[in-house]
Amino acid sequence: MAHGSVGPMKRAFDLCVVGLSLGAMACGPGLEPEVVVHPPRPTASPESTASTTGGGCPAIGHAEPLIVDWLTTRRSDLGLAMKDGVAVVSYDCTTLKLLTQCKLPGSYSFAGVTRAEKVIQLTNPAEMQANVPFGAPALSTAIEGGGSAAIDVALVPTGKMATTVASSSAQDLSGSCEGATHFVRAALLGAFAMAPGSRGAARTVDQVFGAVGAAATASQGGTTSKEGELDACRAAKPDAQAPTERCHAPLRLELVPLLAKKAAAAEAPVKQAEDEFPKLSSLCPLGTVPNGAKCSPPALAPAHLCEPADARSCAAECGKGDVGSCYHLGIQYLGGKDFPRDDGRAAELFEKACGAGVTQACYARAKQLLRDMKSAKVAPDAAGRAKVREFADKACEMGDGWACFSVAEWYLSEGPQAVLPKDPTRAVAFLRRGCDLGHGPSCSALGKMLVEGKLAAKDVGVAVGVLQRACQGGQSEDCVDLGDILRKGQGAPKDGVKAIAAYSHGCSLGDMRACNAAGSVYAQGDGVPKDVAKAYSFFERGCPEKGFGADACLSLAGMYEKGNGIPKDMSRAAALYEKVCGTGGCVRAAEIWQRGEGVTADPERAYSLYEKACTQWGEKKACDAFGPLLERKDKERARTFYADQCVRTQDKAACAAQKRLGGAAR
Repeated sequence: MAHGSVGPMKRAFDLCVVGLSLGAMACGPGLEPEVVVHPPRPTASPESTASTTGGGCPAIGHAEPLIVDWLTTRRSDLGLAMKDGVAVVSYDCTTLKLLTQCKLPGSYSFAGVTRAEKVIQLTNPAEMQANVPFGAPALSTAIEGGGSAAIDVALVPTGKMATTVASSSAQDLSGSCEGATHFVRAALLGAFAMAPGSRGAARTVDQVFGAVGAAATASQGGTTSKEGELDACRAAKPDAQAPTERCHAPLRLELVPLLAKKAAAAEAPVKQAEDEFPKLSSLCPLGTVPNGAKCSPPALAPAHLCEPADARSCAAECGKGDVGSCYHLGIQYLGGKDFPRDDGRAAELFEKACGAGVTQACYARAKQLLRDMKSAKVAPDAAGRAKVREFADKACEMGDGWACFSVAEWYLSEGPQAVLPKDPTRAVAFLRRGCDLGHGPSCSALGKMLVEGKLAAKDVGVAVGVLQRACQGGQSEDCVDLGDILRKGQGAPKDGVKAIAAYSHGCSLGDMRACNAAGSVYAQGDGVPKDVAKAYSFFERGCPEKGFGADACLSLAGMYEKGNGIPKDMSRAAALYEKVCGTGGCVRAAEIWQRGEGVTADPERAYSLYEKACTQWGEKKACDAFGPLLERKDKERARTFYADQCVRTQDKAACAAQKRLGGAAR
């Protein structure tokens, strides 16, 4: 992978999918054709809009169907939908309908991946349904009758396009969205050829492409079809930042189910624990198991992916040839729980699985080497560091955004525990790639570096695009940072409308600062028409009964106090000020009750609030007001109070008051 400045990044973020039928993504190795392994599979539940159909189809959760049987027109429609935002579909076991008038905010970016050529042979209707569900009825006809007929599908992936939007709900949609069940998180790009074959007769990628006539290229949808050119794909580079000409056919989609309802406050994506090796899990349809690059009924799968915690099963399936199980077995040997700890055996298994296309295994081997160097099991010499880089690079190149992010951290570490030389340029390259692969935290880290200009050349213009993807991916703090840049026009053109969009999304993610910022923009008419009703709405969202944001509560209290667009209500204002006591709120509430500003004066309440703000929060203004009130109540206690203030804060007024009451300054 090429490592250098982030200049070319902008091209990736500005990419319009011109002439593409589709694009592809990676939030992990789930779309790799060599080994179909994925993040943990969500279970069907009332929280998902996917449901059981009348025909008995089980609820569809996270899914990754092949679409090599699609007509060219369907590919083009999907490509256009992906240019306009995040594509939304209605999907069940047998049909997928693109909802072109349904909109979900977001965008896609492209990243090249390591080419992994593979031929999949489909031999029965169950495999057809599991792997190419949309064309299964027609394709199954070609192999019915129990003979030796089969369908060979050659896949040559070279790139992915991904959105950082990792989850969404029906409430996020707009437009005509009846029947919406999933959104397209990503797709795999490259070339494919599909042709009738003979069961058990293995063919190479070249042979399958050679078996497809030129006429089939323009006639998608039958048992014989092709799109893309082998030579073009084989010339593609894994660090490409734009799709390769004649090698950008859509191969496989990643479909994520829409949640039926939105959480009260969405959590930002959680980074894997530093010492944890990610587990693999199958996304094959119910009743089938991963069988190499396809899903098959268990009876037709000589080996399948084991459950990560089942050590004996992993050993058995690895022995039969399932490389994903070999990866899990390697983790078992490192843990030393069900098998004696054997670092050497773990290394062999990781390297075997990595070589066969299991991205996490490449990362695991790099991580293992890094650990060994830290513990002095292996000398941290140039050869050792080179080997770490070899496996780390491979994991990132194969399309695992999380691995790119994790490795970037290694290159930013310094001090006694840092094994690899600090290399910000290399870290930036990994973060850029992780971001392009749809990993929100990578975008977040990269955006901050570009804004600060400390570890990377400062480029706020590029950072805006990066932070926008981080914001779309659920990084609420980046929504605030993006909104601030656009609102103030510092390093990028000032744009109140886009600032509001960023703040609004951050607010919907549960960031109360974002709610307050959006309200402030509307309250001040800063780049957008002044709108008191919208300002009030955002302030109110940022100041709920639980989990409130101090700034939003203060803003809302100010509206009630001044009667800005709403009826003046000093009692309500005082209650809101009290709610955020540690930010000056108690002092202002105390003043209102002490002076009787629009309320019946309540000296005792004022006294209590001054005391709270002074003793619990150390607010000088509160202490200055509390001292004289305390003097009137209890001179001896006041003397002690002033003495304490004099010693702790060196406040001259407190020291003078202590002397006045007859106490010596300490």
